[in-house]
Amino acid sequence: MTQGAPAALDDPATHTEAELVAAVIDGDSQAFAMLIKPHLGLIYRVTTRATGNLALAEDAMQETLAIVHRRLFRYRPGTSFKGFVAAIAVKRARTLLRSEARRRRREELASPGETPPTPADLAAANETARAIARALNAMPRKRQEVLLLRLDGGLGYDEIAQATDTTEGSARVLVHLGLRELKATLAPHLETERGDPDPGERR
Repeated sequence: MTQGAPAALDDPATHTEAELVAAVIDGDSQAFAMLIKPHLGLIYRVTTRATGNLALAEDAMQETLAIVHRRLFRYRPGTSFKGFVAAIAVKRARTLLRSEARRRRREELASPGETPPTPADLAAANETARAIARALNAMPRKRQEVLLLRLDGGLGYDEIAQATDTTEGSARVLVHLGLRELKATLAPHLETERGDPDPGERR
């Protein structure tokens, strides 16, 4: 055990990210709370954009936290921890979105009548967000993942390359193609929403 570690962990500012990771792997739950706190906003942005549904985004966020904790031993020290977390968030959001789509198809087949909207549907009624989620979901997996990491994760191209096991050059190309495809897909919708910013222009 590291001498004085329990007391020092009361102040996250006194510990490096690598020290917190090591403490979590050693079983310190308090260290995990300190480690993940700066990345909670990132996880929420990524899962919300990926799903376009607040209820699914919250589920994806909770599951992301559990997966990060469980897979922390896979994190490579010296690489971007933010990228490690964001990549898990993207993949978990995509998995839940696919599961939700399958569930809705089953419901439609079982009940030919119109299904009344649920509270979650009403809460997620922002059509622009849903249109973005549909456009993203229609993209190839790698392109969608890289674009989400860039737009909502705020990751640099080097961090994206690390998180997705690709090159920095490939990450730049995929982001460029994803932005172009997203803008083309959303153009008709955005024309009807006067004053709405183009999500593809976010830097």
